[in-house]
Amino acid sequence: MTDIPQPALATLSHERFWEDGWVYERKLDGQRCLAVRTGQGTRLYSRSGRDVTVAFPEIAEALEQQASSDFVVDGEVVAFEGSRTSFARLQPRIHLSSAAKARRSGVAVYLYAFDVLRADGADVRREPLLDRKRRLRNLLTWDDPVRYTPHRVHGGEEWFGEICAKGWEGLIAKRADAAYSTGRTKDWLKFKCEAGQELVVVGWTDPEGSRVALGALLLGYYRGDDLVYAGKVGTGFSQAVLRDLHARLTRLERDTSPCTKGALPRKGVHWAEPELVVEVAFTEWTTAGQLRHPRYLGLRTDKKAKDVVRE
Repeated sequence: MTDIPQPALATLSHERFWEDGWVYERKLDGQRCLAVRTGQGTRLYSRSGRDVTVAFPEIAEALEQQASSDFVVDGEVVAFEGSRTSFARLQPRIHLSSAAKARRSGVAVYLYAFDVLRADGADVRREPLLDRKRRLRNLLTWDDPVRYTPHRVHGGEEWFGEICAKGWEGLIAKRADAAYSTGRTKDWLKFKCEAGQELVVVGWTDPEGSRVALGALLLGYYRGDDLVYAGKVGTGFSQAVLRDLHARLTRLERDTSPCTKGALPRKGVHWAEPELVVEVAFTEWTTAGQLRHPRYLGLRTDKKAKDVVRE
């Protein structure tokens, strides 16, 4: 195996299950990394194949000291904010142009390795996941900044509850007997922790492609007398729901935005009187005050729009 392969990518799943034959790992909020060591040295590559060795020199150096001199390891480079992995905290390291700048950044980074594609010169991608994990465990010496990613084959549901209670990202579920795939695969599934929030519908966007009725709902919440824009939600709808919401909203259409705070979208937008309230699942609030990974859950008829505040 000489070319750098595209790493396996997990598929987001809103259906969670806790079955035999699956392995559960903590989902990390960092930058995907393939670590490659050959006779020519050690290089780190991003998901897109970009060489990021210069941004994380301490990781490359730690891998260079390993007994094995021929491997490809899959993992995630992370930085921590408390006990949480934080992509925002990692950001200053990602685009640095020199190892010296990386060392001066003050941001500690770690490689959490969870799979191996080549071990001691042998291509092991066709082996079952649990066999590859055993190989990985024995392949490297686990000293910071290189860490082994823990996994569980039982107790996934309880672990998921603990992880979400801590405000972490969620779990990755992986088929225990699956070979290593390239690109998006349903052998790896993302189970994200989600919060719920009632929000006011302040408008909608035009549909694109084969989408019917509307593209996304524009959302907001009240903060005192201000109606604050909170972003948009474009997933979780059936075609029947899209048509029903569009019919309701066209009766409420107005020329200007009802929001008094927030950065508003400009193109393909229709504004509505703030009367409809919907329930949305999402992973977290961004630093810009908008929803991250929102998903429509349903229409709420038991709450007045004026009562909707950010929880």
